[in-house]
Amino acid sequence: MKWRKRRLAVVVLTLALICTGCLETKILEEMGLSVIVGYDPDENGKITGTSLLHQIDPGAKEDVIVVGTTSDTSKGIRNKQNREMSKRVVSGQLRVAVYNEKIARNGIMPLVDTLKRDPSISNTMYLIVSRGKAESIISHEYPEIVNIGSYLYKMIRQNIRGEQIVSCTLHEFLQAYYSEGLDPVLPIARQAGDEIHLESTAIFLDDKMVGELNMEETFLLKMMKGRYRAGSLELVLDADPLKEVVKGLKDSELKLVVENIHSKTNIKLVTPSPPTYRIDIKLEGRIQEISAELNLGQQEILRVIEQGISDRLAARTKMMIDKAKKLKADPIGLGEVYRSAVRGSKLTRERWREIYPDVKVNISVKTKIIRSGVSD
Repeated sequence: MKWRKRRLAVVVLTLALICTGCLETKILEEMGLSVIVGYDPDENGKITGTSLLHQIDPGAKEDVIVVGTTSDTSKGIRNKQNREMSKRVVSGQLRVAVYNEKIARNGIMPLVDTLKRDPSISNTMYLIVSRGKAESIISHEYPEIVNIGSYLYKMIRQNIRGEQIVSCTLHEFLQAYYSEGLDPVLPIARQAGDEIHLESTAIFLDDKMVGELNMEETFLLKMMKGRYRAGSLELVLDADPLKEVVKGLKDSELKLVVENIHSKTNIKLVTPSPPTYRIDIKLEGRIQEISAELNLGQQEILRVIEQGISDRLAARTKMMIDKAKKLKADPIGLGEVYRSAVRGSKLTRERWREIYPDVKVNISVKTKIIRSGVSD
């Protein structure tokens, strides 16, 4: 009798699991899984939202569909999309949010706040700014790309891992936004025909885009914000110092590519009033390409190149900080260094905005070339 009861219990449990699986499959087939969403300004002051939805439905003609609607808020856009769709739009698989540059300059926090409040959305999703319409990036038919949402997510991820762009997760944006002494940055993407390019970095003051950094400045920003462990950098140096140690060198410029870069940055507040910082950067890398035929095994030549790289990076870093100061934005987080170093500072965002323009920096860069590659 006990054996029969146990057998019946096993059968009932198995049937329950099978039915549950069938129910979940049916629910998934009734959903449109939003993978990427883009926001553009409407001529009437509203917001146009464009979503790419992934369909888990064997009977569907297409695996992905693009839907676009216009409303006053992102929540209104979602509700309107649901009223126009045969499948319920859900955001649990959302990977990328794209904000038109015009919207970014007016402030994106109302839209970001909706993402923050949705418990189904991962805070590791990426946020980016689009040069031109976000709708164009999402709705364009790319010959080699089936799902632009998944493609763009992987593209951003591999560029972050390759140290080419600053990490741009929802969590990191919110952390910078709510910090007293740090402002957010996001990558800027541009569609060029059938390709997508990450071409620069947007600087935000609170939640409004106020300027941008080119890719060299983005490299310097990443180096300032912590250790740099990979990636490459293309530089153009003044060749005149080399002419003192290389006879017959006629080039006025020396073009080179440094790869496998590793760096360590230390930012120290020297005096609190006016805020004066000492920034020490140690950098190691390998010369992969160089435009002149030089004997890089000769230490004297190598030392001149190392000093040239150091001088160039120090000067460009100073220019990048001055650029951010003019925008009144602090993408490096000098305010956070100040708050940590000055006891009882009770630093507020408003107070840091007042003293930030008076910030002074002394920058020291030490470069070491560990190996050499090829010459052109």
